Amino acid sequence: TAPVVTGSQSGLGIGRGLVRTDKNNLAPRIGAAMRIGDKSVLRGGYGLYYPTAAAQGIRDPLATNAFNQALTKASDPTTSTFIQPWPTPLTGGVTSALTGAPSVNAVPVGLHQPLVQQYNGTFERELGLKTSVRLSYIGITSSGLIGGTDLNELRPSDVGWGLTLADPNTGIGDGMTPCDPDSGNCGPTQAELNRTPYPLQGDFLVSYGNFGHSQSNAFQTQVERRGGGFTFNASYTYLDQKSTGVDQGNSSLGGVPYNIFSPDSDYGEDSWVSKHRFVLYGLYDLPVGRGRKFGTSFSHWTDAAIGGWQTSFQMFAKSGTGFTPFWVCDNCFNSVRFVGPGNIATSSIDAVGDFGGAYRPVVTGDPNHHVADQLFDPNAFGPPPLGADVFDNPTVAKRNLLRGPGGWGVNLGVHKNFKIGERVVTSFGADFDNVFNHPIRMPDADFGGSFDLFANVGNIAVIPTSPTTLSYEYVAPNSDFGKANRTFSQEGIDSRRTVRLRLRITF
Repeated sequence: TAPVVTGSQSGLGIGRGLVRTDKNNLAPRIGAAMRIGDKSVLRGGYGLYYPTAAAQGIRDPLATNAFNQALTKASDPTTSTFIQPWPTPLTGGVTSALTGAPSVNAVPVGLHQPLVQQYNGTFERELGLKTSVRLSYIGITSSGLIGGTDLNELRPSDVGWGLTLADPNTGIGDGMTPCDPDSGNCGPTQAELNRTPYPLQGDFLVSYGNFGHSQSNAFQTQVERRGGGFTFNASYTYLDQKSTGVDQGNSSLGGVPYNIFSPDSDYGEDSWVSKHRFVLYGLYDLPVGRGRKFGTSFSHWTDAAIGGWQTSFQMFAKSGTGFTPFWVCDNCFNSVRFVGPGNIATSSIDAVGDFGGAYRPVVTGDPNHHVADQLFDPNAFGPPPLGADVFDNPTVAKRNLLRGPGGWGVNLGVHKNFKIGERVVTSFGADFDNVFNHPIRMPDADFGGSFDLFANVGNIAVIPTSPTTLSYEYVAPNSDFGKANRTFSQEGIDSRRTVRLRLRITF
């Protein structure tokens, strides 16, 4: 049984929490308002925030499970002669005859919560007729966003990887002959494994850091009216939001950048952002019936039939969101297949974060025009580079290069209350979702299958032709690339026309 060393005994200046406590998270906030005459007001504010949810996925495992690692077969530590620059962590304080090297999730002791600065200014004025207008600017600057990086990854190079295995049980190649990726007999030689920073560790050694940042600028205009039988709210927003692409959607641990060696190279527009967005909703009392402008002398039955109706309406219109084109490598993302664009050393290649063995294409033309029923031109893209410039080749597609289609939709409703006697009220309503049956072909970036519809240029396979070179075995374009062949619900508007009738009796 190996000894257990607590955080306070480690000499790293940490306590029982295993990470250094953030003791300087001061979050001052200030706001001010000034009245201009009787009908105008000017407001503004500034504040600092430290979102605790951004580190939730790190704090919880540390509190409940001090050691978090998984064993994966990468080499045979009992026969290897590698120099061990980082001792293999122990599991549960017990040394066992392991047959593989552990994959580790490492949390730096100095990891801290991200810093968010929010600032805004608003001018609001009453226009008369129970109507007001508001103009606002909202800015958000975020720094120290949490993202992941693989410490056991090599920079892409032109040196070939993936030779025939001498012994499939050890995963060590013979270093003599190229392998066939589709046969599953590919592996690195010992010399190749020695090139990795930590040869005896697993092929995925994740560490988290505060290297992400973002900037958001929003301009909003709103016109609102209340009362008088006509209530509505109409707003328009212009949003410019850019980031390094990590910690999108306020995820607990953040994302993995496309190029872990240069995260800032992915700074650009976020995928879920619509630059232009218009929303309108409200209620309107039809001016017909007793107590209204027309029909004040209606009989009881006439008023019951055509008087006292109320309508509701809701609509949205917004521009499309961003998408990043990619090729899927069919034989790159496998525990025993070490070949791929860029000749990256280990099988943990995760070139586009959640996509696995996927790579961005080179841009050879203008993709932003329709080709038949495709929103983007597939001929504007070529297979990714195979060499050391797989990430930073200037022709490689940038994040969210493509803009999906915009969309709009309208909901309408009619409602009326019927009074029966003194104590019974019957409410009748008809709701028409997507009343114009307009197809909304704008997938959300987080919607399942949306990337298959818009961003997957095609599939490729890679083979080694010699110990130092690679080539493409086949290139199969995706016939559905850029096709808007599905409809989606957006902003409370259904993807198709839906009619609902309802009746409610209250007594």
